[in-house]
Amino acid sequence: MFSTFLNKESQCFLDLSVFINYRPDELLFYYYDSTINISLETYLQMQEWLDNNMGNPDNLSTWIDFINIELEAGQDLLEMHLSDYLNSVGPYYYVPTNTQFHFSRFHSAEEEFLTSADLAQLFNYHKRPQLDRPLNKYAQTRKTNKKGLRSKDELIRDISMCKASLGKIASVDKHILYINKFIEQRQSICEASDLEPAEPNLIPIKPKKPAEPQSRFNLLDSIGLPKRHTKPGSNSDYSQKMKIYFIKSRQHEKACERYKKALQNWPENRDAFVQKCGLEVQEAKSTLKNALELRSIYQDIIRKSYVHSVYQNVDTLNKFQYYLETGRADDLQGCMNIYEIESHWEDVKAGQERIENTIYHLQPDNEALFYANQEVNRLIASTIEQ
Repeated sequence: MFSTFLNKESQCFLDLSVFINYRPDELLFYYYDSTINISLETYLQMQEWLDNNMGNPDNLSTWIDFINIELEAGQDLLEMHLSDYLNSVGPYYYVPTNTQFHFSRFHSAEEEFLTSADLAQLFNYHKRPQLDRPLNKYAQTRKTNKKGLRSKDELIRDISMCKASLGKIASVDKHILYINKFIEQRQSICEASDLEPAEPNLIPIKPKKPAEPQSRFNLLDSIGLPKRHTKPGSNSDYSQKMKIYFIKSRQHEKACERYKKALQNWPENRDAFVQKCGLEVQEAKSTLKNALELRSIYQDIIRKSYVHSVYQNVDTLNKFQYYLETGRADDLQGCMNIYEIESHWEDVKAGQERIENTIYHLQPDNEALFYANQEVNRLIASTIEQ
């Protein structure tokens, strides 16, 4: 859904504007059975904006409470902020929507953040499309396929209504595509046999201890000479890796504890979650039915238009309207005649340009070809001299 309508592949990373403008329940509507990734910087910015009474304090306060209390992530985020070795924590489970939260110190420059403007676009698609009253009124007057015209003004109005209908059809088609994808996503949740919270990532791999020094030190022991202190190297690296390993292992243990708790709470939440998805499917189907009805109204205007279907595109209709309004044509036949003549000469001109470009590239006075000919002649001359 996100990649289709927002032209963004990733849906996990969210910027500060999302948390300023949307409450958790509003945002989670698009993250059923999914994952949200919040950077440590964004979390700290939420707190800073809230402390300075900036943005939307109500939403930010709700988010801070949600993260610190509902997800119980506040202490871990503080540890990550103070630690030089901990770069991510999670997952944290919000069982009612089966949503996972991850928090990370860093993010790749290639990762695109979803903004509040992106989510506003999705919410607009989710709303029931509204009927265009002028177009509906015009459709009521064109209940028959009458082709006879009474005036130039009537034809201009018909062309204007056709153009407006084509725009509405394009808009409604996007709504229909969105609603179908939304229904598909919610139905997949309802029909999933393995629907449950996802397990944490695998346990961190313990670093290997470096090999012992070679037998040179054994020789020193045998003759009773003291060993020299070794320079910091592999041993210190190993100690640091072990420290990171223990920190990550502890975080993994916490994640497993949260996972067990989520599994314990899942049975009592699963049925309500699936039922909620089912209700949203029914609401979406009602919206889809409405959108299809609107599309049918706009298509009827196009179908019953005085203009032939061959010319029923916005660019051609704009030209017809221009011919009529400037007096170049007085009726539909005149518009079609002018359009066909102009289209013919545009084709002739385009063909002539293609021929001229071909001739230009074949001519010997073309600079590249000229230098190529010079080089060939030089090689031929040097061969003859030898």
